[in-house]
Amino acid sequence: MAEEAQQAEVDEAAAAGGSKKKLIFIALGALLLVGGSIGGTLLIVGGGDDSAEAAAEEVVEVERGDPSYIDLKPAFTVNLAPEDPVGFLQISMQVLTFNDDVAKDLEKHKPLIRNNLLVLFGEQKSAELRAPEGKEKLQKSALETVQTVINEQGSGGAVDNVFFTSFVMQ
Repeated sequence: MAEEAQQAEVDEAAAAGGSKKKLIFIALGALLLVGGSIGGTLLIVGGGDDSAEAAAEEVVEVERGDPSYIDLKPAFTVNLAPEDPVGFLQISMQVLTFNDDVAKDLEKHKPLIRNNLLVLFGEQKSAELRAPEGKEKLQKSALETVQTVINEQGSGGAVDNVFFTSFVMQ
């Protein structure tokens, strides 16, 4: 009989321990549900957090149109600096923009753009252009030259990039 009483106490204690675990899991589940619902509500409503609104305003993307590639034909052919062993440079180039007004300005001001690029290309030294860094530097300078013409003579929109489609030194 004593053994049966001890077994009953052990069973009772195990049942009490199991119910405590169930109670803890239920409480944790309830907290997670409440926290999740509050978090979701704040996310949807905005919660009045000014920093979140400011971040959302910064992420607003400008809608882009279709890309326009303007070919600056014919190829640019210039004599390089006289101290260079290489005599001339020939570059074919295209300009990328997503703005229709800039595309029209590129066509309209093509003679001025070509003139400014010819001057830029003629100032180059072949030793610098042989390295990839030199070509990248020239590409950035060409982009700045084209953008300057669009800013001063055109709509002032963005010229997104310039591409050398052919690059020959001799």
